[in-house]
Amino acid sequence: MKSIVKAVLFRLGVARLLHRWRNRRALTVVMFHRVLPPGDVRFAGANPTYTVTPAEFARCLDVFTEFYTIVTPEEVEAAAEGAALPPCPLLITFDDGWRDNAEYALPLLRARGLPAVVFVATGHLGRDEGFWQEEVFDRIAARSAGPGGREAADAAVAALLDRTADQRAQFLATLPTRGLPRRMADPLDLQEMQAGGIRIGGHGHSHDPLAEVAEAETEMLKCRATLAALGLGGARPGFSFPHGRWSPGLVAAARAAGFGLCFTSEAELTPVAALCADRMVGRVSIDLQGVRGGAGFDVAALAFSLITRRHAAPA
Repeated sequence: MKSIVKAVLFRLGVARLLHRWRNRRALTVVMFHRVLPPGDVRFAGANPTYTVTPAEFARCLDVFTEFYTIVTPEEVEAAAEGAALPPCPLLITFDDGWRDNAEYALPLLRARGLPAVVFVATGHLGRDEGFWQEEVFDRIAARSAGPGGREAADAAVAALLDRTADQRAQFLATLPTRGLPRRMADPLDLQEMQAGGIRIGGHGHSHDPLAEVAEAETEMLKCRATLAALGLGGARPGFSFPHGRWSPGLVAAARAAGFGLCFTSEAELTPVAALCADRMVGRVSIDLQGVRGGAGFDVAALAFSLITRRHAAPA
């Protein structure tokens, strides 16, 4: 019933009116991870919570351009210093640094002339394998199609969260590999994305939660130095905290390491008037599991999931 109501309100233009009234002066930042077509061998083991197809990504971009003004990270940074943003601004971001971002997302963004940011975990550049969570998920989910395989994969990842790196590696060694192509972007991929209008930012070095890393400041400096050595990110790249884990002290350390605006995974919109250099910026993760359905891509559900998000408290 809720989906029917949303569809009717969407067709009547209520969503647009609500959005223009509610979010005219609020920054929406959307967060993607992977973009893979079903025909790609990597798709079968990719976590559907964090993966969209190119067709779905294109539909998302259509919704964004219809309801929002897509802004560049430079414009957002300027707004943090007091500059104005256009009405209903939206920034497109990606986390992690997956190779598929260059293969499948970049052409769609470039065709529309849209900017974006990719936050990269620099210790994984060019790696054949993804992070341990994705490797465990892939090796279990790909062997058993359907919800059962995904549930077993999620359970295995959850069970390993409190284990040591060695214990995780031992468990991974018991799972058969699939001989997949390289998963993580390498420097050439990132340079291609940067040349195509995608800004490169930092996402830590190891991808471990920085709140749990003994030398978090050193890790951030290593991430910043790696980007600078590759000519990526500009003078002051943005920073996304791995797993959304942050603290005021970590934000200060990121700024001291040479990063600019810092982003988290808190699903909230930021009032433009509240933007400032030392404030975290929330992001809405694009999880399309509630948008996919037998009737196809539910545009109304996606639109309402974005425009009704809470606003962050004023600074």
